[in-house]
Amino acid sequence: MDGTLVLDNSFHVFLVTAWAKGSLGQRISLGLRFLARSAGRLSGGHAGLKKRVLIWFSRQPQTWQDSVVQATLCRLNATLSQPVLAALDAYRASGAQIVLATAAPDVYARALAEQIGATDCLATPFPAGRDWQELLAGRKAAACSAWLGPQASYVIALTDHIDDLALLRLADEAVIVGPSTGVSAFQKLLASESVILHHIDTDTGQTNGGYWLWFDDRPSGPHDHWEIRTILSKHRYARIYQGNGQWRRIGPGMPLLPAVQRRDCPRPPTSRQRLLIQMNRRVRRDWLRIFH
Repeated sequence: MDGTLVLDNSFHVFLVTAWAKGSLGQRISLGLRFLARSAGRLSGGHAGLKKRVLIWFSRQPQTWQDSVVQATLCRLNATLSQPVLAALDAYRASGAQIVLATAAPDVYARALAEQIGATDCLATPFPAGRDWQELLAGRKAAACSAWLGPQASYVIALTDHIDDLALLRLADEAVIVGPSTGVSAFQKLLASESVILHHIDTDTGQTNGGYWLWFDDRPSGPHDHWEIRTILSKHRYARIYQGNGQWRRIGPGMPLLPAVQRRDCPRPPTSRQRLLIQMNRRVRRDWLRIFH
């Protein structure tokens, strides 16, 4: 799911949405779950944080949970990979069954699976019980193997991460989603396997495309030159995609180039870049009222 079907980090989007929709009390209780993360491995690391958040989320009012899930899906739709969706449509048309297998929590992953018309969804359990574990790496491969059973005739796996190596070894074909520079690692690790490799590039330019901006913590594009200038006249805290997975700061009057044109949404900026641009916008524009 993350980095493949959705180019963004869905759990980060889920957390930001829960925070934005939460009351003061909910924000305080959610923040306390993050404080334990500072203890590193003693707190269970990332998996421990995810478990604590899911337990906390399951205790919130159901109507509020539903609103967070719907808002999360809305945000994720902006970074759905159109080439991956097109590939899934082609597989489905040929009679394939689509299964979304992900470490993302079931609470919103299943809803996204239903949205794209998947046959089933294998995800990290929600709510988080006593024997809770993330559906990662070998556990994900084992879940997929159990779902397939002994009758699977032909398997195609799509992924962006080397953690899914065990899953790729179950497949007849593997589609690697991401920058072209990352494909060689998969080729080396699967050299002794009879897996046919394909690639969907999320970084380089595309013909008949346009420019992409990132503002309000979401992508906007593809745009032509004049649309970019119009948008920047109102949104002065933005980044423009310049290729190779890189976004740079741009404002009114700043040069458009270097920039890469694409038809499809590129990979989002890093979490650090997104945090900095949001802080710039909130502090300088919304609090200090500096618009220029």
